Amino acid sequence: MSRWTTVGRLAVLAFMGASALAMAGCGKRGLLETPPPMFGDRAKAKYEADQEQKMQDAADARARKAKAGTAAADQPDNAPLTTRDIKAPEQKSIPASRQPIDGAPNPLGPSINPNPPG
Repeated sequence: MSRWTTVGRLAVLAFMGASALAMAGCGKRGLLETPPPMFGDRAKAKYEADQEQKMQDAADARARKAKAGTAAADQPDNAPLTTRDIKAPEQKSIPASRQPIDGAPNPLGPSINPNPPG
């Protein structure tokens, strides 16, 4: 009886260790960077050249942006949506015949255009 308890405890401990190792790799968010190569002088030199090129490209982009003098109207609107921007389907003033509710089955088939061609 005690043998199975020990085996069970070891199995649980191994599972917890594997889970901890698997989740340890999940900490980095955003764009992942390629690590530098461990072997080969050629590969290391190419990696360093690529990194320098990326830095130069970023500096050039910053310089172009500063030179262009972008106005506030030219900036992209990447602000998060507010509660004013997100509306429930029943709050929209569009009839369901023109824009059916997302995810709802349409028993009548595809929607028709109620406006005559003009």
